Amino acid sequence: MKVRKKTSYSKTDQKRLFLRMKSPSAFGSARRFDSASFMNVPPEMARRDAAYMCFSAYFRGCDLSGKNPAERSLVYDRILQLFSVIEEKSEFLLNSDVVEKRNLENAESLAFIRLIKKYITVLSNLAAAQIAGRPENIPGNADSLLTGSFYDDLNPQLRQYEDSMIGSVRELLNQKHDLLLSQKEQRSKHFSKSDSERYERAFAVYMEFYADLKNI
Repeated sequence: MKVRKKTSYSKTDQKRLFLRMKSPSAFGSARRFDSASFMNVPPEMARRDAAYMCFSAYFRGCDLSGKNPAERSLVYDRILQLFSVIEEKSEFLLNSDVVEKRNLENAESLAFIRLIKKYITVLSNLAAAQIAGRPENIPGNADSLLTGSFYDDLNPQLRQYEDSMIGSVRELLNQKHDLLLSQKEQRSKHFSKSDSERYERAFAVYMEFYADLKNI
């Protein structure tokens, strides 16, 4: 009579199993739908989508020409805080989905979000440089390393770079707006009725919350 060998996994084997999984939340679950993280997908996706839509609507329509460098810097910093949320939720969605087609879309979305975040960081740095280069913010006498006509000439150039960057980011957002809306609509078709209702309720709440950048 053959004795059935007992199957056991060492900690090393368990670690390898864990690392091979596309979704860490699936570890120990018979099916992906058993994981708690999948249950959180609709509201987390709603928060990501609402935060991005509010940013996009604001940035595509805002007029920053009348704001001084300090005011523009504050706007960029608030947007970057918002993008920390968008990036975090995008990472969560990427790690929670093991369907290859949607996984690729989530990976592309995350890469797009990180690219926009880099552009806003550039704008923030340009505004910050103009603040630092203002005469009242530069200590020292006429022979100081921090004074001279160079700084007077540089700030207008930095402002031109900033305005050009704002225009480029705005153009990119306009070009991709319809595609993002289409992807949002397609994603909603994969939800069950209850998950769709959860998504819509959360989306409405977060749209209202993030509509004002001061709430970030």
